[in-house]
Amino acid sequence: MASLGFTLRKQITALVIVWIVLQLLFLFRFGIVTQFESEKYITEAKALLQTGRYTSRNFLFYSTEILLIALSCVTHTFPWPVVAIQIIVNGISICLFYKLCFYITKNQSTAFFATLFFLLQYYYHLYNVHLFTESLYFSFGIIYTWLLFSLTRLSVKNIALLVLGLLVLYFTRPTGLFFIPSTIFFIIFKFYRRKAKLLLSALFVFGIVLLYFLLNFALNSGGEFDFLLPYLDERVICGVATISGQHRIHVPMEKNSIEGLFYIITHYPILFFSLAGRRLLTFFGVVRPFFSIAHNIFIAAYFYSAYVMIAIGFKKIITAFLPQTIYLLTNIFFVMITVMLSCDEWHNRFILAVLPFFILLASGALINKDRNNVK
Repeated sequence: MASLGFTLRKQITALVIVWIVLQLLFLFRFGIVTQFESEKYITEAKALLQTGRYTSRNFLFYSTEILLIALSCVTHTFPWPVVAIQIIVNGISICLFYKLCFYITKNQSTAFFATLFFLLQYYYHLYNVHLFTESLYFSFGIIYTWLLFSLTRLSVKNIALLVLGLLVLYFTRPTGLFFIPSTIFFIIFKFYRRKAKLLLSALFVFGIVLLYFLLNFALNSGGEFDFLLPYLDERVICGVATISGQHRIHVPMEKNSIEGLFYIITHYPILFFSLAGRRLLTFFGVVRPFFSIAHNIFIAAYFYSAYVMIAIGFKKIITAFLPQTIYLLTNIFFVMITVMLSCDEWHNRFILAVLPFFILLASGALINKDRNNVK
C-alpha cells in the first residue's frame, strides 16, 4: 500500500507541475489576451456599468464573463482577477476530471494518463488567458459533470445544486442549454431505469416544448447572430464563405427562429443536407486547410486516437455506465447538431467544448475488469 501511495503522490505531483508549466507558458507567451473576441465582452461590460443594461439581449447568455470583467473594472484591477479566476477554476476542473477518470476506470495509472492526455491538448487550456467565455464554460462543464456523476440519490438539496449548475452554464454560454436534456436523461436512467420508457414518453412533449421556447429565446435575442447567413454563401467554417456569390434564399418569417430553420430544411433540402454533411466531416475531422501541417498532424493524431479508443471500449463503458454514457453522448450530439445546422468554428472551439467527454468515453477501453472489487 505504501508504494501505491507513493506512486499516487508522484502522479499528482507530475500533473500539478504540467498544469503550472502550461499556465506560465500561456502567460509568458501571450500575456492576457484582451483583443479579438475579448473586445466585445469588455465593451459590453463597460456599457453595462454606464447604462445598467446590456446593449443586446444575446449578451445575457455570456453574463458570467461580462460580469467578472465589469467587477474587475469597478475595482480597478482589470484584467488580472478575471484570468486568475479562470485559471483557478480550470485547476479545479482538472482535479475533478482526474476523479471522473478514476470513477470510470478505478485505476490510478489510467486516470493519471487520461488526465495527462487531457492537459496535453494545448489549445483547450490556452483559453485560460483569453477574456473569452470558453475557459469558464469548459471548466464549468467538467465541474457540473462531476457533481452529476457523484449523485447517489435525489434530494431537494441535490436538485437545487443541479439547477444552480445548469443556470451558471446557461448564462456562461447559450450552449449550456444542452446540459438540460442530458441531465434529464442521466437522472432517468440512473434513478428510474425501470420506468425509463414511460418517463421518456411522458417528458417527450414537455421537453420538445421547453427546448422550442428556450432555443427561440436564444435565437431571437438579437446581436450579431444570423442563422440564414451560413446558407447564403455556404459556410462550413464560420465566417468563411465557400462560394463567391450568394444564394437567393427567402424566408417569409423570422429567420432566427426554429420556424425559420425548418423552412430552410424543407424548402432547400439539397443545400441543407449538403452543407450539413460537409460540416459534420469538418467537425469530427478537426483539420483545417489554413492550419500549418504540424498543427493539423497534432490535432488529428490527438482526436483520432481518442475516436479509436472510444470504438474499442464503447461496449464496456455503455454496459458499466449506461446513464453516464447517455449523458456524455447527448452533450456531444447537441454540439454536433448545432454545427450541422450552422457552421463549425475556425479554431475547433466547438469540439473542444466536448473534448473531456470524448476522453471519458475513450477511458472505457481501459476499464478495470475487477473495478467492483476496487475501493
